[in-house]
Amino acid sequence: MSTEPLENLEELARRAIACKRWRWMPGMLSEKGLRVTRRDSDGYVVGYYENLSYIAECVSGTLPDLSDPATLGCLLALVRKAWGNEASVSLNLSSFWAVGGAKIQKGKSAGHTINLGIWKLTEVEALVAALEVAP
Repeated sequence: MSTEPLENLEELARRAIACKRWRWMPGMLSEKGLRVTRRDSDGYVVGYYENLSYIAECVSGTLPDLSDPATLGCLLALVRKAWGNEASVSLNLSSFWAVGGAKIQKGKSAGHTINLGIWKLTEVEALVAALEVAP
């Protein structure tokens, strides 16, 4: 779970959903408490609230809960997909988080790493920044 101040998480969530590579994924939690189980092409997601059965809801404009571990994992998956085999791993280096990864060629490591130049104080900040600059 993130230790980011709530205001900063809200701003990071706004930045995340503004990214061209953003999409809701199964497992993510919305700020309203909807746990996503499926995303449809029409902008609706199917999910559930803790005390309710399944529900279809339009999440356009709804923010993800970036303090939720599953949502953070999905954000990492979005970064990995956006960067493909170029760079995709968040690394905790001392008191900073960097985003980079191993160069992959034909399914194997080429023996060197790539640094995107993204250095942030928290993992959430680093992943949002990586999604923002993704090709």
